[in-house]
Order: sequence, then C-alpha cells, then structure tokens
Amino acid sequence: MLDERKHLLDYLAQVILVFGITLLVITFICCLTGDDAKEYSTMFALGSAGIPIYTIFQFLLSSACITALRFLFFTDTVIRKMSIVIRTILMLISVIALVGIFAYIFGWFPVDEPRCWISFIISFGICFVIATVISVLKEAMDNKQLAVGLKNLKEEQNGSADRSR
Repeated sequence: MLDERKHLLDYLAQVILVFGITLLVITFICCLTGDDAKEYSTMFALGSAGIPIYTIFQFLLSSACITALRFLFFTDTVIRKMSIVIRTILMLISVIALVGIFAYIFGWFPVDEPRCWISFIISFGICFVIATVISVLKEAMDNKQLAVGLKNLKEEQNGSADRSR
C-alpha cells in the first residue's frame, strides 16, 4: 500500500513538473507574441493579457498524458528490453503526436500550417531541454546522497566491526 502511494506521489510530482515548465514557456511566448497569435490559437485568445483558464486545464491534461507516456517508456513495467535511445525517440514521437491531437481537438494551433509546427517544435525543444536538465540534476543529487549514505553505512559497519573485536 505504501509503495502504491509513493508511485502515485511520484507520478503527481512529475505531472506538476511538466505542467509548470509548460506553463512557464507558454506564458513567456504569450508575453512575446500573444497579441499576434490571437487569430491562430485558442491558447492566445486573450492576447498578451494571459492564458485562458480552459487552456490551462488542457495543459494539465496534456501533462498527465505526457507523464503517463514517460511511465510507459521509461519504466521496466511495460517495456523491458529496449535501449534508452529507442525509448527516448519513441517517447518524443508519441509526445509530438499527442500534441498534434490536442492541437486539433482544442484548436491550439492550425495543424495544417508549417509555421505553427515550427513554433511548437521550438517551444517543445525548450521544454524538453529544461526537463532533461532538471531530471539529470535531480538524479545526480540523488546519486550523491546515496553515495554519502553508503559511505556512512560502511563506516558504521567498519566501526562496529572494530569494536566487536
């Protein structure tokens, strides 16, 4: 039961991380081009004044879907024997397809205009790089913490072995 709660909390934390990064990037883009993009996208219906509430909820849903894809591709629960490079490529293709579906359904941008796809790929690339850097830094910190804990455990074991002699 405790393990299930931990997994759920990890999933929710990842959703919030993806959601937060996405909103920061979209907010930045909104400030720069929101007024010009009003006619092209429901995301920028308010121009540079902000992001509509319905779009924020759509991004929350997309963040949950992206996190589910991450779970699918980067845990051994579903896919066991596939290289990390292939998993990453499949994940990126899946996310781009997901965004295409969301763009079509929610009117995020005209899916038949190359300029809109180029803008999406640039903003997606920025989000991907930021998320990757954060994940790598977190993993490095976790590994460092584990190494310190292992070192302390070995020192404790050596100290107690010396005292028992």
